[in-house]
Amino acid sequence: MGAFCYGLCELAARGRTHITMGLLGGIAMLFIHALNDKRRKGMLMILAALAGALFITALEYIAGLILNINLGLGIWDYSSLSFNFRGQICVEYSIKWCFISLIGMLFDEFLRCFVFKEQAFLINRGRLHFPSLERLKAALSPLKGIIIK
Repeated sequence: MGAFCYGLCELAARGRTHITMGLLGGIAMLFIHALNDKRRKGMLMILAALAGALFITALEYIAGLILNINLGLGIWDYSSLSFNFRGQICVEYSIKWCFISLIGMLFDEFLRCFVFKEQAFLINRGRLHFPSLERLKAALSPLKGIIIK
């Protein structure tokens, strides 16, 4: 799903993509899935998003060295953007990867709940906790009679 979704994002944003970007999107989504596990076990969502951004930035840099610099494919070039490093990574996109990581964790949560039928767990316990959907339904069930009447 990460490979497919990232390819679609690139097509929508740039009008083109490269097959290797699907591979990178898939690898990134596997990492985000693992981060979502850690988030479910207590990791702060912002730390998980930052870890995702750092991982994707590192992955992007390694891929850029191989694909753009060594093989000369020229898939992307950030050299016109501020705070770039060798035209392969830049601060602007690292910030975007942070938001993409958040969206990826929410997407992973959606898949876990609605495809794999796992219990929903949106935000960590003890830190702005939203109870699971089942607990929320149970907590609201006494209100059904009041609302209906």
